[in-house]
Amino acid sequence: MVEAVGRQTLDRLSHSIHSWVGLKFSLFMTFILITGTFAVLSLEIDWLLTPEMRASELTEPSEIAWGKTYDALTLEYPGYDLIGIFRFSEPWFNLQTLAITPWQENVRLWSEPADGNLHGVTSFYSVQRFFRSMHRNLMMPERTGVPIVTFMAFPLFVSLVAGFIVYKKFWLGLFKRPRFGKRVRVWSGDLHRLVGLWTSWFIVLIALSSIWYFVEEMGGNSPGFPRPERAMVNRDSALPPGFSGDDLELAVGNALDELPGLAVRRILLPRTPQAPLIIQGDLSATLVRPRANGVYIDPSNLDVIGSYVGEDLDIHTRVSEAADPLHFGYFGGLATKIFWFLLGLSMSAMTLTGVVIYSKRLRNEIAVTGSDKNKARLVQARES
Repeated sequence: MVEAVGRQTLDRLSHSIHSWVGLKFSLFMTFILITGTFAVLSLEIDWLLTPEMRASELTEPSEIAWGKTYDALTLEYPGYDLIGIFRFSEPWFNLQTLAITPWQENVRLWSEPADGNLHGVTSFYSVQRFFRSMHRNLMMPERTGVPIVTFMAFPLFVSLVAGFIVYKKFWLGLFKRPRFGKRVRVWSGDLHRLVGLWTSWFIVLIALSSIWYFVEEMGGNSPGFPRPERAMVNRDSALPPGFSGDDLELAVGNALDELPGLAVRRILLPRTPQAPLIIQGDLSATLVRPRANGVYIDPSNLDVIGSYVGEDLDIHTRVSEAADPLHFGYFGGLATKIFWFLLGLSMSAMTLTGVVIYSKRLRNEIAVTGSDKNKARLVQARES
């Protein structure tokens, strides 16, 4: 008897928590989910809207014209401060070079991967930047916005657990079709439970990765990558005088000798005389960002002064590197990104159906309460 009472109490408490979280955070949660969903494919949206981003031919990673790209950019824009040259994982994108103009504007320079020819210049701000910034920190300063957004992972996770407690024998509902012929309250409840069941693993993944972001923002950042093992030749400028595309090609070649099989994705140019040239990309480690494999090059003599690979990173750093690929679903290319996009839409729909369910239930309760009050007034009138 006591066990049954305790079970009923837990059920009522779980139902109240699930409903309360869904009601109080529904609109804000939906906003975060929708912006995050479109952030998954925001780069592809930019590609559709921006001709400068589209490569005219598909180029193998080993055939990227890094040196010609560098020479063309420095010839066309000698006053620009080049930050780095980046290659996206999909071959239909042009190379992107981030740069700062002499008037301190951040811009993106787009070059043909096969021959380095310049395709154009676009603003740093884009569809991708808008959705990532809106989803990540609500366009607020990161120290303020990121904790607010990532904190929502806690009520999301609590609501999921409470929902499973309320939904008895939930596995029986995995193939239960929503009763669309019934009232809105009925079919929206069926749809809410069905979507929740099939996306529960995804909700857990999003919640846990968001909690990890929250921990990092609160001071739990992973250690930095291994530093260069040897000192560089002293120099007076960020790049030695006369540094050219041929030097960059030699640097890439030396990096590939150091890490055979490295698919170069990022070339970070030194910003100060004390900084090395850094070449990063994909290798054999799974669920890591391209920066998890890197080679340090001394720009003065193009010697390798250090390197690291994803497998040798400590567990804290590996978890940190896996968070983004899992959260945004780009670990498997365009296919997983589309799948993540559909799952994100499903989660967004689930929050909206939760609001419909609660509003319908609340309306019914108000109607019943109003009916009871009317009956009481009639009784009082008769007695008087």
